[in-house]
Amino acid sequence: MNRNPIVAGSFYPGDSSVLKKQINDYFKNAIIKDNQRNVLGVISPHAGYVYSGQCAAFSFNALKKKDFDLAVIIAPSHRFVDFDFSLGNYDEYLTPLGGVKVAKDIINEFKDKYNIGTNLYANNIEHSLEVQLPFLQQIKPEAKIVPFILGEQNPNNSRRLSEMLSEYFRNRLTKTVFIISSDLSHYYDSKTATGMDTILADNLENLDINKMEKDIQTGKIEACGMGGILTLMYLAKELGYSRVANLDYRNSGEVSGDYEQVVGYLSSCVYK
Repeated sequence: MNRNPIVAGSFYPGDSSVLKKQINDYFKNAIIKDNQRNVLGVISPHAGYVYSGQCAAFSFNALKKKDFDLAVIIAPSHRFVDFDFSLGNYDEYLTPLGGVKVAKDIINEFKDKYNIGTNLYANNIEHSLEVQLPFLQQIKPEAKIVPFILGEQNPNNSRRLSEMLSEYFRNRLTKTVFIISSDLSHYYDSKTATGMDTILADNLENLDINKMEKDIQTGKIEACGMGGILTLMYLAKELGYSRVANLDYRNSGEVSGDYEQVVGYLSSCVYK
């Protein structure tokens, strides 16, 4: 069973040639330093490409530097939260650029070992994972994926997931990357949003999990994929990755011209 695209033609171009050109143009304008080589994972936004595609390109340009063959993608469920984690147990995820193969052997092992199932009603309609795939196809077309959708996002679930991922992937990190799909604050004016998102970015750069959790609880920061962000932070601590580079930040007002209600986008890279 394959997973068909649901936002091709809306969040990103449905025509393969137009899509390739758009992504390649983003890559040309996503210049990053050359010191993020031993990459564990990245945080990448998931809005329509016209808003967040240029920001996402920074994360995937960082991933270009690593010779990986497997991407673990962790994305939030926007409509259903009646589960902890859900695996995308498909054969392939389809996009206008072709199919992205799922690592079915790993999926089956996770199902058996950790008792994680598949919520098709959530996976079939969720865009936050899908929009990462064309970027991945442009940099590593043969890479397989392990797709996770997070339902209820809280520190406990992030800690549990990071422990599973650390145990399973610890001995194959040289060929594995983690892609966290998340936007940041939603629908504040640009000044307020930038202030909130700067606090989150600083917490991330310092790998300060305690402050990140406290700031979430007190409402100082927001991110629709906070569960994945925390998971990556826990993973970094457990696996000995101590460096974070915030590669790009912007908000939707820079495209729409509406600075009264914006969404924040961050591209970050965790590395040694």
